[in-house]
Amino acid sequence: MASKKTSAATIYDVAERAGVSHQTVSRYLSGFEGIRPATRARVATALKELDYRPNLAARSLATNRSHRIAVLTGDLLSAGPSQTVQGVAVAARQAGYVVDIVAFDLENPASLADAFDVIRHQDLAGVVALAISDEMREAIGKVPVEAPLLLDTGPADLPGPIGTSFNAYGAQMVVEHLIELGHRNIVHVTGAMDYYAAKSRLESFTRVVREHGLREHPVLYGNWSAQSGYFAVRDGRLSESVTAIVCGNDQMALGVMRALGEAGRSCPSDISVTGFDDIPEAEFYMPPLTTVRIDFEQQGTYLFTALMARITGDDVPDSARFMEPRLILRASTAPPSL
Repeated sequence: MASKKTSAATIYDVAERAGVSHQTVSRYLSGFEGIRPATRARVATALKELDYRPNLAARSLATNRSHRIAVLTGDLLSAGPSQTVQGVAVAARQAGYVVDIVAFDLENPASLADAFDVIRHQDLAGVVALAISDEMREAIGKVPVEAPLLLDTGPADLPGPIGTSFNAYGAQMVVEHLIELGHRNIVHVTGAMDYYAAKSRLESFTRVVREHGLREHPVLYGNWSAQSGYFAVRDGRLSESVTAIVCGNDQMALGVMRALGEAGRSCPSDISVTGFDDIPEAEFYMPPLTTVRIDFEQQGTYLFTALMARITGDDVPDSARFMEPRLILRASTAPPSL
């Protein structure tokens, strides 16, 4: 005997299960805030129990509005950008939107043109463009997009709690931690300097060093990779007086630790090392890495929410609700040896 085919749940099914009107379910799905908490809870439970999935095609026809957005990015490999894209995608899906991730190769100008051709041929509600470098921002700014466009300058470069950026604030926290431990000779290994994040972190590092009257050592330049951190320290003529190294991200810190080990200098007894981003592997370094944690997925949630506000004409939410740097203390930092 053939099994009975079951159809997808509708908002009428959800309304019946929750004991509310279908208009209430519709308002809940559209993000309407003026629903009593007890009613919201019943609707949320009914949606979960019935495994409700919105019919995007029907919604688009009924509202004459697309429920598809695009995320444009030139970097899906670095921790911050990739997690930000993930955050946008999750927030969009929860709101009933489909996400197209459109990647391009910045070193190939034709790929950006192809990416915008893809965007222009889609019926989009809006576009989030992650312009995490000067070159990306300039390239994206030259191409007209009819859909509402949110141009983001990079993960964590939203205004932060000290009037600068979350990147800058995180770098400040790391340097001040090292100063509190007693370090007075600190070197910075930067990320790729065409990235806003690298600039923000370097500027903050330099500012804090100067405010505390510390000696300014030559900056060592990397490109976010572990290899670049390794060569920056191995070939950077590191002064014997240096007792701490602040790395622009966790991957470079890994390379720095290897270079120090090969030079016969241990971490943290000879030199303390810090990272940035708190990638999942950071706590398994040897020694575990002191770093700054920024919730880049929450950055993506903020960007989606800000794009929706731009589309609907609502107020853009306060970014501080979504992100806050945290200093994660582990065994790679200690007071300098006497």
